[in-house]
Amino acid sequence: MSLHVDDLMEELRSRADAAQRSHAQFEELLDAVTAISEDLELSEVLGRIVRSACALVNARYGALGVLGPDGEHLMEFITHGVSAEERARIGDIPSGHGILGLLIRDPRPRRLSDIGAHPDSVGFPPNHPPMTSFLGTPVRIRDEVFGNLYLAERQGEKEFSEADEAMLVALAGAAGFAIENARLYERSRQQRMWAQAIGELTQSLLESADEDTALMLLVEQVVHLSEAQVCLVALRDEEGAPTRVRALHRRDEAAPQPGWSKWPPLETREHWSQVLGSDQHLLLIPGSQGGATGRVPADLAQLAGLAAAGPTALLTMSAGRGDIGHLIVQWPAGHEDSAAQGMPALSTFAQQAALGLVASRAQHDRQLLAMLEDRDRIARDMHDHVIQRLFATGLSLQAAARLAVHPVVKSRLDEAVDSLDEAIKVIRSTIFELHTMAADRTVEEELADVVTSYAGSLGFTPLLEVHGKPELDDAGLRADLLAVVREALANVSRHAGAKSTTVVVSFGASLRVEVTDDGVGVAVTGRRSGLANLSQRATSRSGTLRLAAAEPSGTRLAWEVPLAG
Repeated sequence: MSLHVDDLMEELRSRADAAQRSHAQFEELLDAVTAISEDLELSEVLGRIVRSACALVNARYGALGVLGPDGEHLMEFITHGVSAEERARIGDIPSGHGILGLLIRDPRPRRLSDIGAHPDSVGFPPNHPPMTSFLGTPVRIRDEVFGNLYLAERQGEKEFSEADEAMLVALAGAAGFAIENARLYERSRQQRMWAQAIGELTQSLLESADEDTALMLLVEQVVHLSEAQVCLVALRDEEGAPTRVRALHRRDEAAPQPGWSKWPPLETREHWSQVLGSDQHLLLIPGSQGGATGRVPADLAQLAGLAAAGPTALLTMSAGRGDIGHLIVQWPAGHEDSAAQGMPALSTFAQQAALGLVASRAQHDRQLLAMLEDRDRIARDMHDHVIQRLFATGLSLQAAARLAVHPVVKSRLDEAVDSLDEAIKVIRSTIFELHTMAADRTVEEELADVVTSYAGSLGFTPLLEVHGKPELDDAGLRADLLAVVREALANVSRHAGAKSTTVVVSFGASLRVEVTDDGVGVAVTGRRSGLANLSQRATSRSGTLRLAAAEPSGTRLAWEVPLAG
């Protein structure tokens, strides 16, 4: 009887211990689920999943392999337990062979006591830490396998248990929901950024008389948002005209810019003509395609001054029946997945940019037509009214001169008639100039337009001062000048709370822009993308950007680059 009671007590204690362990594991699982759900940034969520998985089952090493669009290879590999130096010594991320590939081919939980003993094992690369026990499970988002969780080296035990597997499978299920939320957040954030970019581009196109300034903004936005290494836009100025490169931007702006503006029309090379003539959005992968499509990425890398070509997107910019040009984007070699994922957003952006270009050109044509009509009206009024009245007055004075007896009076009347004749000649010359005056705008006129365009957002019109001879033959530098003034005034509008602003542009041995406001100003320290953009524009031309406090209050921004000659 005593033995029976002892056995019963021992069983109860065992069950109590098991219940406590289950309760502790359940709390650990809840803590892990809470941890991976605390952030919406996808990269942070993935890192939290790996760390939480290792902590949950006491694994020394962990990794999350993210599958590429084809579902057959890994495009990202997030690790835990391996230092950055160890990863660098190991080399490239796994491609999906061996035990890792087993889960890719057959996505279901796997638990191994010895990795090397499995028939699919292919060993470890050099400098890889030794691993024996293994536990892996797929991470699903609804019916899609997003990737796989890999754990190795169960600490304190020779292998992972069934309970460890159950806990990891439960965590992977929760991870799928966390990843889906993070992806939705990332997608909405990207859409918001692309929408903001197209809004800024459209505003720049409609406000600026210089189309090249807006095109430079376009290529900079694409490089930033798509994480590409280079972007260019090539347009046709008129129907049937060759496609010329109008703007180009590289991610590493500190590198010397090649002479892309002097490149001949792209159609002068037969393979470019064939590719651009397809009127389709294309993604060209170097090495995987032959013929014309295989040569274009290398040409673009040469044009941009890059050492190697990567995946290249050619997007037709069309509005209405015909295309007006192409947006061409190239990523670094090996970024095929990023290029494929970025194509839908780039396609939409190219179409919206084309509509903005068509709208701005139509607006410019309307403004030009209105200006020419106004000049014609002024010329007609001067011809029909002013000249005729002056001519009639001259005839009356000539008749009066014949009747004048005093020689002084006669002389004065003759001089008046001569003056009227001279005035008529000047007016006729002015009428001719009104009909033939060129529509080209000066740098000073464009600066005035930029300054005036911010009167609404500032609540006042900034004061513009131009010193020296405002002539710029360099179209790129002219675009930089207008962009710098625009960005500086935008910063004042957003951050300064100013009551007055002065823009001083000086032309001499250097081109200098000073924008001074009397508000609280933008912070001298701190990261701002707009100021970083101005700094890059300065350093790419061996210039400087300085931001300092103004007296008695406000901020003074000084941007200066040397002028050739």
